[in-house]
Amino acid sequence: MNNKKPGKVERRSSANLRAAVEDRLSHSPPETALPMRPAEELLHILQVHQIELEMQNENLRQTQLELEESRDRYVNLYDFAPVAYLTLNHQGLISEINLTGAGLLGVERQKLIKCRFAQLIANSDRERWNGCFQDLLINVGYRSGEVRLQRGDGSTFLAQMDCVCQQDEDGVKRVRTVLTDITERKRVEAKMQASEEKFRAIFEGTLDGVVLVDDSGMIVDFNPVFVQQSGLSPERLMQTRIWELRPTDQSERAKARFFSVLETGTGGVADVKYKKPDGSVVNFEFRSTPIQIGNKRYMQSIVRDITEHKSRELELRNYQQLLRDMAANSSALREAESKRIARELHDELGQLLTALRMDISLLRIEFSERDPSLKAKIQDMLLLVDKSIQGVRDVTVNLRPAALNMGIVPAIAWLCDEFPGRTNTSCTLRVINESVALDDARTVALFRIVQESLTNIARHAQATRVEITVEQSGEDIVLKIHDDGKGFDPAINSSNKSFGLMGMRERAIALGGEVIIDSAPSQGTVIFVRIPIFYVCPGRRIDD
Repeated sequence: MNNKKPGKVERRSSANLRAAVEDRLSHSPPETALPMRPAEELLHILQVHQIELEMQNENLRQTQLELEESRDRYVNLYDFAPVAYLTLNHQGLISEINLTGAGLLGVERQKLIKCRFAQLIANSDRERWNGCFQDLLINVGYRSGEVRLQRGDGSTFLAQMDCVCQQDEDGVKRVRTVLTDITERKRVEAKMQASEEKFRAIFEGTLDGVVLVDDSGMIVDFNPVFVQQSGLSPERLMQTRIWELRPTDQSERAKARFFSVLETGTGGVADVKYKKPDGSVVNFEFRSTPIQIGNKRYMQSIVRDITEHKSRELELRNYQQLLRDMAANSSALREAESKRIARELHDELGQLLTALRMDISLLRIEFSERDPSLKAKIQDMLLLVDKSIQGVRDVTVNLRPAALNMGIVPAIAWLCDEFPGRTNTSCTLRVINESVALDDARTVALFRIVQESLTNIARHAQATRVEITVEQSGEDIVLKIHDDGKGFDPAINSSNKSFGLMGMRERAIALGGEVIIDSAPSQGTVIFVRIPIFYVCPGRRIDD
C-alpha cells in the first residue's frame, strides 16, 4: 500500500531519478516520444547543453560573488555609519543595531539585541518616548525629536532621533530609528547663543548708534539708539539706503564716499549735519569700517551725537577768539600808549632837555671866562644833560622806533642795522616787492615778530648769519627769518611753553595769519610769517 500523501515530493537519488525518467519515457505515447537521431548529433547536442550549463553556472557564481561583496559593503556601511541605526519590533525591543549605535550607547551589540529600547532612555524623557512609540505604531509614519539617552556607564547624552514605522506584507510593524549624538552641537549652539545674547546686549545697550549697511548701501540692521537718532521708524530705515539720510545736494557725494570705503577697505570718520523729520538739526560723527560677513561685504558705522560737543566747541572757539581779540586790543592799546609816551618824551622832555642844554651852553659862554671853576661845573652839567637826552632817545626808541612811522621795510632795515652791533652776527634784509604798504596794526605786528625773533636768535641760536626776506604774495605779506644757528626741536620747545614763540603766533592769528617754525638741532631755524594785507577779525570793527 502506498502510504505516501498525494502532492508530496519524494526525494530520490541520482540513480533512482535516472530510472524514473527512463520509465516515464518508455510509457510515453508514440507521438510524444523523441524521434530517433544519430549518436553523433545527440552527442553534439549534449555538448552544447553542457557548455550552456557551465556558462550559466559561471554566471550564477559571479552573481553570488557580487551579491556577497554587495552584502559586505552594506554591512560595512551599516555597521560603521556615522550615525546609529537600529530596528525596533512592535514591542519596542531592539532587533537590529549597528556597531556605531552600540558604541554610542556604550553597550555590546549582542547585549542590546532583544533589549527594550525604553530602558536606554533617561527617566525624564521615557514617558514622552512611550507615547511617541505608541503613536508611531497606530499612525504609521515619521517622527523626529530630541531625546536624552543613558549609556551603559550611567552617563547621559542628548541625541537627535528620527523614526519611521514600516509595515510588511504580513502586517508586521517595525520602527527604523536613526540616532545622532548632538551633545557637542548643543554645546556649540549654547555657546553661540550666549555669544549672540552678549553681542545683542552690547549692540542694543550701547550709548552710540550702530548701523549695518550691505554692499548695495541698504540699511540691514541697527540698534534702538540709531532709530532715535534718525527720527525714522524701523520699517522706514529698513527700506532706506544710507546716503538717502543726507540732504539731496549731498547724497551723491555721500554715495561716492560709501563705495570708496568699500572698495579701498579703509574706514574713516566723518562729521555729518542731519536734519530730522521734525525739523531739528543735529550733528553726528560717523565712524565707518568695512567688514566681511561670510562672502559678503558690509559697512558698520558707529554714530555718535556730537551736537552738544559741537556747541561747546563753537563756544570754546568763540571764547578763544574773544581772548585773542582782548589780547590784540590790549596789545594795540599798549602800542598806542607807547607811541603816546614816546611822542611826549620826545616832544616835551626832549625839548625841555634841549632848551636846558642851550641855556647851560649860554652860561658857559658868558661866565666860564670870569670864573674858571664855574667852567668845569658847567661842563659837567652839559655831560649830564647829554646823557639825559640820550636816555630819552633810547626810551623813545624802545617804546616805538621812529622807523615804524616810515613803514615795515624801513623798520625791519633799522632792526637789521642795530642787530650786529649787539651780537656780532651779520643780518641782511632782502625785499622782493618794494611797494609793500601796510596799515599800522600789521606794521607793528610784523615788526614785533621780527624783533622777538632776533631777540631769540641773540639769546639762544649762537648764529653767525641772519637773513630776513620780505615779500608780498598776492593778498598776503610774507616774512622769512632764517638763521644758521644750532636750531631746536619745535615739539619739545612747544611743550616747554615758550611765551616768545606763543606771542608771535598769537600776533599773527589775531590778524588772520600764521607763523610756521621749521627747525631741527644743528640745522638752524626758519620762521615763516604770513599775514593777510586785508583782514577784519570776527567780532571786531574795521577801525579797531
